[in-house]
Amino acid sequence: MSRKSVKQIKSKTNLRSEKIYPRENSKIKMISDLKAIGITLNKEQAIELATSILVASQASDVIDIAGYRLKRRQSDGTYPLTVTIYEKD
Repeated sequence: MSRKSVKQIKSKTNLRSEKIYPRENSKIKMISDLKAIGITLNKEQAIELATSILVASQASDVIDIAGYRLKRRQSDGTYPLTVTIYEKD
């Protein structure tokens, strides 16, 4: 199966989040130490993410959501999120 961006199925792909946990300065040393992750969204961000997930779920049985916790945007302090799907070859 090949991956396909949600952008290719006409949905917003430049999604943002307020925070992604664990934070960069957290005490977690190893990925295996993580018990959970967290994403903080405002109302607009939540609606955009939900819409992208809904569109993706209609196009694929498998959806990936990725948050980039080390890529904080300087202008507004938000973090990028992406939604991708898998397409059968």
